[in-house]
Amino acid sequence: MASAASVSSLADEVNCPICQGTLREPVTIDCGHNFCHSCLIRYLEIPAPEADEPTTCPLCKEPFRPGSFRPNWQLASVVENIERLKLVSMPGSEEEDVCQEHGEKFYFFCEDDEMQLCVVCREAWEHRGHTVRFLEDAADPYRKQIQKCLESLRKEREEIQRIQSRENERIQVLLTQVATKRQKVISEFAHLSQFLEEQQNILLAQLETLDEDILKQRDEFDILITGEICRFSTLITELEEKKERPARELLTDIRSTLIRCETRKCRKPEAVSPELGQRIRDFPQQALPLQREMKVFLEKLCFELDYEPAHISLDPQTSHPKLLLSEDHKQARFSYKWQNSPDNPQRFDRATCVLAHNGFTRGRHTWVWMVRVSGDSDPPYHHPH
Repeated sequence: MASAASVSSLADEVNCPICQGTLREPVTIDCGHNFCHSCLIRYLEIPAPEADEPTTCPLCKEPFRPGSFRPNWQLASVVENIERLKLVSMPGSEEEDVCQEHGEKFYFFCEDDEMQLCVVCREAWEHRGHTVRFLEDAADPYRKQIQKCLESLRKEREEIQRIQSRENERIQVLLTQVATKRQKVISEFAHLSQFLEEQQNILLAQLETLDEDILKQRDEFDILITGEICRFSTLITELEEKKERPARELLTDIRSTLIRCETRKCRKPEAVSPELGQRIRDFPQQALPLQREMKVFLEKLCFELDYEPAHISLDPQTSHPKLLLSEDHKQARFSYKWQNSPDNPQRFDRATCVLAHNGFTRGRHTWVWMVRVSGDSDPPYHHPH
């Protein structure tokens, strides 16, 4: 059995920092400190020096949200056990069921004063006009009240557990959606990266061809121009020499010389052919496929990130008798054999169809339907929507 000193030490560990007494209905705030529920409520009622100043922990002064504290049932259970140990370890605790004033055992309960009475207390003047019952008789209604409270609390706990389960499932669905979108982003950008690399190689190859054609025409132009300059230089030299000769030599064959010089016209070649110039001007058109692909990429990426997977469950009340539904109502299989299905006004009997339980009215959704004929060996056909 625990000693009185050890129990007292444990009791000090479960004291409320505000009232310095044993924790009653302990609650925990954001920083992890525990307080009596009523003490914390009274503390929150004290106005802050400044209206916009955040509420802080009475012990460590860390900010916390006033509505975020939560009951600490585990600590409450520890406090209750310590209280029991204190009663057991206290001297004379075995006499707790004996009236300290008269030394008689308690047999009665005063409902007006909510206190236990011995036979002497019962006859006291202050209890004569009160409702006094035997302990067991007085405890029965309270047991029933406690039972009702337990049933109500258990129902609340079950509801909270259902909410927890539902929200955990929802969180898992959201995580799955995020993982799917992440994979879509990686896949689409990988495809785009490959396409951009291919387009870069194509455009660079075309630019390289243009480079080669320009240099080739430049070399041809240089050869042609050099030949023309050489011929004109020869004629100029010949005329300069002719001009300086004596009259008899100058007039010799002068007419043929002048005719030869006058009829010699300069050809004016172009360094770049019109066809090559047009190819250079038309080069931006080669980037149009890239522009179209980028537009398709952005539209597809936005669509992939925007859709939500639709969880469709098929309604067996509407299923055509030749459709066999799976146990989870997620798949339908066509059979040539007519099934013995219960009569139902909603059931399809002409068109081989089945409706879903739930629909949706907004957002983008996808689902997969499978066509499977009974006895087929081929895999089902999947189609995204």
